[in-house]
Amino acid sequence: MLNIHPSLTHHKTLAFFLGLVLNMSLLSSNGYAQNWPNKTVKFIMPSAAASSPDRLTRMVAEQLSKKWGQSVIVENKPGATSMLGTDYVAKSAPDGYTLLSTFTSFVQIPALFKKITYNTEHDLIPITQLVDVETIFLVRADSPYQTLDDFVNAAKVAKIPLSFGSFGSGSSFHIYGEKLAKAKGITLTHVPYKGEALSTLDLVGGQLDSSFASIGTALPHIKSGKLRALGLVMPHRSKILPEVPTFLELNAKPPDISGWFGVLAPTGTPQPILNKIYTDIKEILERPESLKVLREQGMEPVLSTPEVFAAKIHEDLIRWKTLLPEVNIQPGD
Repeated sequence: MLNIHPSLTHHKTLAFFLGLVLNMSLLSSNGYAQNWPNKTVKFIMPSAAASSPDRLTRMVAEQLSKKWGQSVIVENKPGATSMLGTDYVAKSAPDGYTLLSTFTSFVQIPALFKKITYNTEHDLIPITQLVDVETIFLVRADSPYQTLDDFVNAAKVAKIPLSFGSFGSGSSFHIYGEKLAKAKGITLTHVPYKGEALSTLDLVGGQLDSSFASIGTALPHIKSGKLRALGLVMPHRSKILPEVPTFLELNAKPPDISGWFGVLAPTGTPQPILNKIYTDIKEILERPESLKVLREQGMEPVLSTPEVFAAKIHEDLIRWKTLLPEVNIQPGD
């Protein structure tokens, strides 16, 4: 008669039940993903409407709605340099129904604020970086500034510092302005807004002397003759506005880091759902008609895997913490 040690029996029984639980969990999550979505999916946009990331997100949402047979909406929650909307998603149920469509501010926040109500790398899980973004420096078309040198020379003799708008204190546009001022030895007054569309409209309306904006947001105003682009904050000239010189060419010393838009979800969202969101967004934005729309607005598709996007976020977090002190921007409360 074969004698089995009681402890061995116990371990085998425990292993059997653990395996059973794991298999049931996998079956459950896969089954859940197959039935997902069965109600409205919501993208939270942590900036005001009509910005480039907002327009891109709405385009994606519209196509996903057709693909999934469910409503996919975009809800704007601007404020606190994008922290308000990000915090909302970080604290949402990890069920795939509340997603974050965000931009470069996501990786700047930890360098800007000593206290954050969420953990950037632990409370949110990357799905995909959508695009790289081209940013330009703008003035009104009826201003006397035909070139960046004209603007710089005027700033040097101005009794009141010339102003520039951005989509928030510590945002990439804010950093670009501070880098420009430092490189050219001038003083500029920073005016923060809750979104790039708002600062662009105030520039058109005469409330600002200059502003930064993504090409997609600025292009209609450039084409209508209301705004003039003086420089591109990218290492290479834009295919959309090839006549605009880069900050590098103009010796304005832009930071060696680009802007981006991307999608994340609350940590704990089932992997099969994350895979579905990534695959479907990638398929939509790789369509020829989508690629044409993106590139006409100065956005270059990236559509990185979750792993590659996570690595980029980690690297950008380190780089922004190094960059901000260089332009005398210190973390606030």
